[in-house]
Amino acid sequence: MNNFLKKYSSRTLSALLAVGLLTPALLHAAPEPSSGLSEIKKFLVTKLEFMDAATSDFSKNAAAYQQIIDANGGDYNRAAMANGPELLRLVGRMQDDYRTFHNKGYETIEGVVAGTKTFVAYDVYLDAGVPKAEASTDSPFSPLVLKSKSGRIISDRNGNLFHYVIEPALWGTKSYYLEKLNPEAAEKLGVKYLPKADVLTAASQEATVKLDEFLAKAKAWQPTLDECVGALIWMTPTLNAYFDEWRDSRYDPVASAGRYVAQSRVLDMRGIMSSLQITCEAILPELRQKNPALADQLKFEYQSIMNFLDRVDSRDKANGGKMSVAEIEEMAYQAKALTDQIAPHLKQMIVILNLKLPRKPVLS
Repeated sequence: MNNFLKKYSSRTLSALLAVGLLTPALLHAAPEPSSGLSEIKKFLVTKLEFMDAATSDFSKNAAAYQQIIDANGGDYNRAAMANGPELLRLVGRMQDDYRTFHNKGYETIEGVVAGTKTFVAYDVYLDAGVPKAEASTDSPFSPLVLKSKSGRIISDRNGNLFHYVIEPALWGTKSYYLEKLNPEAAEKLGVKYLPKADVLTAASQEATVKLDEFLAKAKAWQPTLDECVGALIWMTPTLNAYFDEWRDSRYDPVASAGRYVAQSRVLDMRGIMSSLQITCEAILPELRQKNPALADQLKFEYQSIMNFLDRVDSRDKANGGKMSVAEIEEMAYQAKALTDQIAPHLKQMIVILNLKLPRKPVLS
């Protein structure tokens, strides 16, 4: 029974029902989430609204790019000769859109999204799912099937929308999504390839549709302490794995498959861990009532992780983005030490708050 009804006796509630001032629906209404859980939901919804606006701009720019290619009869060389600067401007704007809805948007909520059963399917579809041929229990495949406006299949379970389609198309790291220019057009434009217009159009439309759906689900979400603490437990230990992706994006293009080139993976690490820090700090007031020392310890440990990532970022920038493989791997070891330290304290929080740890969120 919600807080509004708690002050009434059963006799009073019966009377209110009899005269129609209270309905059965209100009597059995789902309880409002605590203030901390409401903050987590608000954070998620606000970020998704931000992403939704960026994908809308992406769709407009992709449509304008498609229009130029269509006006030149689908001939990319002719389009480059006639409208080269405008094409490059639109590609630059779409790259900015991607950095906005992905690096500044999705990566800052991924800790909550990938860590909860409610939303994990969006993580797989948009950001984390691998090609079907590479799938395993711990790395599910993205069910994305991308089609052009003519119905031609562009991508059929070949990986998630963000990293396997949009990013390699816009940064030219996967030839399948590119049109090679002839020598004259390439010399005039200063680039050898242009992204395929139908790929960008289909991908931008798919991103818009999926994020609209995602946002609606987030607005309807009733978060629980169990699943939010579960997100902390399941997602915090993943930090050191992102260092492997960072290393591969710098030194092993085959392993990274053209991913993580839009911005440094360090930025994504900070975003993911900050979403977990925000989640934890929203829960801490409830924990502090029962164990203030543990609340202070968890606050300190998440801030230590963020401070560590700030130092990694500063060091990377000071080295001009040329950190060695050995240095990156050493930092991965340090990251694991930090997350290993926090793990038992998160499990202790589960016990103190009398919660049930949800199963690891995977696609059923």
